[in-house]
Amino acid sequence: MLENKNKIFNIVLFAALTALCYIGTFIMIPLPTGGKVHLGNLICILSALLLGGIKGGLIGSLGMGLNDLHFYLDTPSTIIRTLVLKFLMGLICGVLFKQLNNKKPNNKKCSTFLIVIGVIFLILAIYSLYIYLIDGMKINNTLITFNLLVPICLFIFTIIFILVGIILLTKNSNFSYLLIAVSLATIFNICGEFIFRVVLSTFIDRMGFEASLTLSFSKIPASILTGSLTFLGSLIIYPPLSKALDIENNYI
Repeated sequence: MLENKNKIFNIVLFAALTALCYIGTFIMIPLPTGGKVHLGNLICILSALLLGGIKGGLIGSLGMGLNDLHFYLDTPSTIIRTLVLKFLMGLICGVLFKQLNNKKPNNKKCSTFLIVIGVIFLILAIYSLYIYLIDGMKINNTLITFNLLVPICLFIFTIIFILVGIILLTKNSNFSYLLIAVSLATIFNICGEFIFRVVLSTFIDRMGFEASLTLSFSKIPASILTGSLTFLGSLIIYPPLSKALDIENNYI
């Protein structure tokens, strides 16, 4: 009887989170550089933490994929990118969280890892600021320019990772596992958005490599700001939400 109740609860929770992911993608802030900051990724990551990588990935893929069907039927690469990338983002987050809970690395190593990531983003921020100040760089005879939002967003990510890495030293181990899983899944999504957009726009939408590259660079601020919102939102919402739902880390 209890097992049946758990199955029903999981089905209802899966459906509710998929609907929330769909709705969350509509709640967005468009940026002047192109792209949008939205809540869909946050729901995907929370789902992966609550229900495991496969279910979390499916929730993100279905929720945000259905949203794309409304707006991007004329650009099939966008729909394909969302279906694949969001599933992988949820899968990575859920699997990492489970594995880290099993291995239980110490907080010092986790803190060092996050600070190193922050330093990498700091280097990228400085380099992108340099490119902005010199009015762009040439790739394959195509001038690529950065909006000022790119270095600003990278600096924001730098501050988040370094501060969280420092704060982590005073937190318990479970919190550190959460930080590592969410941060890696978020970074994967940011990098994946760029790479998938270049490749799929070039070969499926027939935009050409230079045009696809320019488009992908213009979307970087939206990806980073959405990633920042997802990262911070997950750290704030997941701990009380998991307790409220009385979900243990069993990844059913």
